[in-house]
Amino acid sequence: CNHGYAIVNPDARGAFSSGGDIHFWGTQEGRDGYDVIEWVAAQEWSNGKVGLSGNSWLAISQWFIAAERPPHLAAIAPWEGWYDAYREDVGRGGIQDFGFCELITSKMRGKNRVEDVPAMIQKYPVMNAYWEDKTARLEKIDVPAYVVASWTNMVHTHGTFDGFRQIPSQNKWLRVHNTQEWSDYYTPEYVEDLRRFFDRYLKGIENGWEKTSRVRLSVLDPGGVDEINRPENEFPLARTEYKSLYLDAAAGRLLPNPVAEESMVRYKAEDGKGQAVFTIRFDEETELTGYMKLRLWVEANGSNDIDLFVKVEKLGKKGNPLSSQVITPSNLIAKSLVRLLWYFKVKKLAMLFFTGATGRLRVSHRQLDPERSTASEPYFTHRVEELLSPGQVVPVEIPIWPVGMCWHAGEQLRLIIAGYNLTPAPLPGVKPAMLRNKGDHIIHTGGKYDSHLLVPKIPR
Repeated sequence: CNHGYAIVNPDARGAFSSGGDIHFWGTQEGRDGYDVIEWVAAQEWSNGKVGLSGNSWLAISQWFIAAERPPHLAAIAPWEGWYDAYREDVGRGGIQDFGFCELITSKMRGKNRVEDVPAMIQKYPVMNAYWEDKTARLEKIDVPAYVVASWTNMVHTHGTFDGFRQIPSQNKWLRVHNTQEWSDYYTPEYVEDLRRFFDRYLKGIENGWEKTSRVRLSVLDPGGVDEINRPENEFPLARTEYKSLYLDAAAGRLLPNPVAEESMVRYKAEDGKGQAVFTIRFDEETELTGYMKLRLWVEANGSNDIDLFVKVEKLGKKGNPLSSQVITPSNLIAKSLVRLLWYFKVKKLAMLFFTGATGRLRVSHRQLDPERSTASEPYFTHRVEELLSPGQVVPVEIPIWPVGMCWHAGEQLRLIIAGYNLTPAPLPGVKPAMLRNKGDHIIHTGGKYDSHLLVPKIPR
């Protein structure tokens, strides 16, 4: 406000003391946001130019509001938030995982009814009109956008990057940080950065914002020193060289060339412990930045479906796991973070770490959309379930959320495949995903089974 802005913080429909019933994202919230913006623009203290800012729910809602094209919306700043409720949250990979949504519901409900998203994903486990309404129409967003993302968020990462890529606005910028969305949002350096953006598009000040690099990347170096705010022209990077690392089940290795001999590895699917592990040691400095994909030949023994979870992480020269610390007591500069953790009954703040990039897939949801899928980014229709027959071996394409990470000579990449979630819940009290796993999972490699990990290598 000291810089000449009016700040408006409306409660969403049905939240806290706001009237009506809570709608979880979707076009209803977009239309509500349209109404708020047009009301604000008509006030005597307004210059008629309105911007949107915020993270998590406050970023998600921006995609839906901007898609409605309010006439007086002048700029948006989504600071980490997905745009597709099914693919990025409650149905990622076709696996029903609504615990986080359910927790949010219990904490933010108001005086009236709440849309029961957990019940809906169980009633409608495949894509339909209900879920399509909860996918923002990014192609309609044409206002200037300052998008902030990170590799380290277990909920928002993929949707934020994809949102930046899909909006057609000619005036869009992406910054990828290496910490956590709440603390990054309140870092003075980036508060000022955001103000420069709004000064340009809400006040019309010619401050040179357009000269800002279209993309500013951070590249993680677990166990080392991260690279921060590296200027780039685009994302994914045009100079990316995709390499295939082939799985060898007999040796538990990832190899740069196809494996001639067929072999298999199996693990118990429902005990929460069984997994298959593959590693490769890099003999030179290696940066992987962008989208990975795991092609896998799988078989179910004792079930007609498979829920797969995969993770790509970094090991040190001696095989010790390396992680990036994204929140420490010294960088908890956002009071809102502490308040939110208290609100969710987190009495002790443990260190939060990023341990690797993840992917997941329910094998019965393996049908791809050929028009939207690429060699590195599978896109599922989620419209049918194709259950497995006894002894049937099928290929699946598992997208792994984007990451930017470097390995030094002698360090290792480890691929883990399991029948349980390999990352912890984002907050205490979150119920686990509803899985179908029974019996054994069998992974086939070598020969006609070209199981491999596709990685985005960046030339130095």
